[in-house]
Amino acid sequence: MAKKMTTIVIMAFLNAFILSEVKSAIDENHSHYIYGTINTDDGESYTGQIRWGKEEAFWYDYFNSTKLENDNLIHLSRQELKDLDRKDSWVSTSWFGWTRRHSYNYNNHTHSFKCQFGDIKSIEPQRGSRVKVELKNGETIRLSGGSNDIGVIVRIHDSELGMVKIDWDNISDITFSSAPANLESAYGGPLYGTVETTSGDFTGYIQWDHDERMADDELNGDTKGGELDIPFGKILKIEKNYRGSEVTMQSGRTFNLHGTNDVDDDNRGIIVNILGMGRVDIPWDEFLEVTFEHESSNQANWPDNSNSQQLNGTVTTLDGSNYSGDMIFDLDEYYDMEILDGKNDGIEYFFPFRYIRSIKPKNDRATYVTLQNGEKILLEDSVDVTEDNDGVLVKNDGEDYKYIPWSEVEEIKF
Repeated sequence: MAKKMTTIVIMAFLNAFILSEVKSAIDENHSHYIYGTINTDDGESYTGQIRWGKEEAFWYDYFNSTKLENDNLIHLSRQELKDLDRKDSWVSTSWFGWTRRHSYNYNNHTHSFKCQFGDIKSIEPQRGSRVKVELKNGETIRLSGGSNDIGVIVRIHDSELGMVKIDWDNISDITFSSAPANLESAYGGPLYGTVETTSGDFTGYIQWDHDERMADDELNGDTKGGELDIPFGKILKIEKNYRGSEVTMQSGRTFNLHGTNDVDDDNRGIIVNILGMGRVDIPWDEFLEVTFEHESSNQANWPDNSNSQQLNGTVTTLDGSNYSGDMIFDLDEYYDMEILDGKNDGIEYFFPFRYIRSIKPKNDRATYVTLQNGEKILLEDSVDVTEDNDGVLVKNDGEDYKYIPWSEVEEIKF
């Protein structure tokens, strides 16, 4: 109970911070819709609003894949690499509160990659599931597979032709650019509102069932009278009940829906993207209700993501030593636009490093993360915040990288 009360207090502070960030974002006047030009292998070119399959449509949506290799291993000594291999030949699993470690096959220390679309300058599909991603900071990353973001049909609303669906295999390259200030979305506005959970409230841009995020997307469910497909733009509130969900329309009309993963416990979760923080992924068990604020959703714009920097800070070790300089977290994350994730009370948090002030391991299974706004949360159940973390590299005083195993980290300050 004390842990949940702490989380509720944290969320109250976060939501106060969010309101000021929304105003700042509006003043920035950056459109939040993904926009750009797609060139195809058959020589065609299309420019307009872009949607990744039937999902990602905004700069704050995540692009996911897997890194091909880990070049950072060259900074480890032979003994450090041997110790790392030995550590990573065992993994931790939890079962009814008990933690068990067991061996698995050799790990080449490659990692998944995720960032917001707003951090990407261009994407170039290559052979098979491989892709070359150029970031806005000028860096290029080569990736392969790892999610349904690769191989997808990309939709673009060309200003002259209307909607065009382009197979992944026919895409030569995609170059992203700012949308016109007066762009009218082809899918309606984003879903924006407040989600009430067992651990507190979250306000921001909403993805329902990990999927629907636009006013024209539909909520599907069954009633006694038949099947309903309701545009989210007409919904005021969705409240979980014992069978499914009660849906309240903006007109005040209500329906009890069941029988689909939009409205029952097969729902994959509700994601809330929060300005100045990142995102939370709320499982159905923790969800209570959501109230949409359609006017607010059409006003707020997402900040510019073009100034991503290499991680830089100070690592303090358990023996009191300090190492300061450019940093590589978990032998993998270079830049402040990359993502740290972990869980608290069943809710999964995703924080771009640009919003993190400090990281302090509590024990082998959990870590305190303090955000730039001063809020602090305990995260667990992910590689980033447990003993499964591969450690930190720091380019101390401009010299070669110093490797610090996670087990020796007292605190990291950015």
